[in-house]
Amino acid sequence: MSRFEVVAVLATGALLALTVPSCKTKGGPDVPGLFVLGVDGMDPVITQRMMDEGKLPNLAKLAKAGGFQKLATVNPPQSPVAWSSFVTGMDPGGHGIFDFVHRDPKTYQPISSATPPSTDPAKAIEIGDTYFPVSGGAVTNNRGGIPFWDLLQKAGVDTEIYRIPGNYPVPDSDAKTLSGMGTSDMRGGYGVYTWFTDKEIPPKPNGEKPKGDIQVVTVDDYDLDGTPDSVHGTLKGPPDLFHIPPDATITDNDYLTAGVTFWLDKQRDTIYIQAGSDTALIRQGEWSDWMKVSYDGLPGGVVAYDGMVRFYAKELNPGFAVYASPVNFVPSNPAQPITTPDDWSADLADILGNFYTQGMPEETNALKDGLFDDDDYIKQVALVQEDARDMLALALARFQPGDMTFMYLSDIDLQCHMLWRHGDPKYADAPHHPAWEAGSAAKHKLDIERMYEHVDSLAGNVVDNLPAGSTFLLMSDHGFQPYTRDFHLNTWLRDNGYLVLKDDKQTGTIPTGDVDWSKTKAYNIGFNAIYLNEVGREGQGIVAPADADSVMTAISSRLLATTDPKDGHFVVRRVAKSKDIYSKQREAEAPDLIVGFDIGYGNSDQSTLGEIGTEELTDNTSRWSGNHLMDPDVVPGVIFSNQPLPVGGHYGLLDVTATVLKHFQVDPATGMTGKSIY
Repeated sequence: MSRFEVVAVLATGALLALTVPSCKTKGGPDVPGLFVLGVDGMDPVITQRMMDEGKLPNLAKLAKAGGFQKLATVNPPQSPVAWSSFVTGMDPGGHGIFDFVHRDPKTYQPISSATPPSTDPAKAIEIGDTYFPVSGGAVTNNRGGIPFWDLLQKAGVDTEIYRIPGNYPVPDSDAKTLSGMGTSDMRGGYGVYTWFTDKEIPPKPNGEKPKGDIQVVTVDDYDLDGTPDSVHGTLKGPPDLFHIPPDATITDNDYLTAGVTFWLDKQRDTIYIQAGSDTALIRQGEWSDWMKVSYDGLPGGVVAYDGMVRFYAKELNPGFAVYASPVNFVPSNPAQPITTPDDWSADLADILGNFYTQGMPEETNALKDGLFDDDDYIKQVALVQEDARDMLALALARFQPGDMTFMYLSDIDLQCHMLWRHGDPKYADAPHHPAWEAGSAAKHKLDIERMYEHVDSLAGNVVDNLPAGSTFLLMSDHGFQPYTRDFHLNTWLRDNGYLVLKDDKQTGTIPTGDVDWSKTKAYNIGFNAIYLNEVGREGQGIVAPADADSVMTAISSRLLATTDPKDGHFVVRRVAKSKDIYSKQREAEAPDLIVGFDIGYGNSDQSTLGEIGTEELTDNTSRWSGNHLMDPDVVPGVIFSNQPLPVGGHYGLLDVTATVLKHFQVDPATGMTGKSIY
């Protein structure tokens, strides 16, 4: 019996214990159920080629029986923007998520699009050196609109949503939902690992800091037997909020910590790990299982938080290098809700055991920072895939006629981001990527195809296990392209006179106050966004509202005329004014211009967070080598259906939302604009 079948049997046995009876009006056994598999980043060109080559037999069969077409994405084609559009059936002007990164118009500082700072200041009672919160400061989900699952659940359709992006912090809902992309780790970050090593980490050539906690340790002889074999370290957890003033900025020293001890056996290349009350024994090159770590917010466990971590023994001999994953929420007892209802995560854990709760579970930061090689990375991706297979088996076991279920897969998106450099899966004659590594490419050039094959296998499992008569949709939020050149948008704005630095500087950053706002007309915060420094809206605005349109038109014209000195290729394919493409509910929060890059180009990470560098265009030598943050026309997604699709139809993400509602004869909410694809 396969692992998939084992989980299905366990889930079926526990189904009655987890299912709450409901009085259905729209669903029920007389209405065919609808199961949607959301595959982030699945590209129509790669999919079609692999189907033609016989590498995706289940999807080819699905396309023949029902249909397969391109699916238009949104503008900009960023995952949080696209999935929020699918969830709400609204464009960004309706739901208010315009980019991964937004800006505070008064301070010009980058802020999270999903969880902007609270407008209600935190208040606390101070007793000695302890602060007891009394009100304010709560972080809420910035996404507006009504999720489709709330409409379905209200109409009596049993709805379950697994790992949906953009749903953290988790809004109240009567549906069963598990948050996905955007769910933080225990310390409030998005993948902050810990690296225990006996070597200093050399600085990166570009000065960028590692995205984890680097702890330089020594291997000591704590038991005094003459052999250095013991290492002590700490794992940072949540901020120590009871000992931080409510208006203070959290620093590196403001986190609760838990100890971890390693006992090393170099002769056997093994390590014994103790974290809290859990222990593990692993060899070099192996991952531990999940280990529980606890953090005391107040002494004596009066307030305590549980987390969980996995360790990877990268090197045990001759040096010491052990990787600790970001500390994840424990699904059986999360420090913050990650599901609706709150206790559904514990119900899932009863069957699945521990599973990744961090929104982007693949260890991309370790690979980007050079601590992992591709072998290490693929090994960890397999653990994420194992979680996905088990969760999908559970979702299918719980699925009944009349139900609606959605499950999200990260397989293709993150691996296209990280592994495109080894061999272009879309263009057979593409030159080597600037980040191409000869040795690794020989071994890993087909890894992206293997991710597609894994999705094909999962899709086959779904089709084979759905109740007769059920409708099945497989869809993606966008496709993919190579990412070979970095465009530094703030640098371009400086060179074209729209952004001016203080004291005749040529380089600097927006967050550190290097910009002269009395002379600056426009700036970039976010991957595709340009904001005008508008009077009455920005903190030190100089562009009069009456002049805004002419300034935007001038910037757009110059961007569209910008060519790459390397080969004369146009960098930007489209520049859209948000007022022309978005609905009006939250248009005032939108960037003024949305920059749609052409194939191969993308805004640099540095410019996205407000940096102004020296050059406008540079080779992308990062391992983050594939991308989709471009013009939406060059990165459409896909849609498969086991029901016939009308020939020649042109569909977008909002149409999938409308299709889900129409299937159950549920009326759309105000502001939803899609049309059913059937």
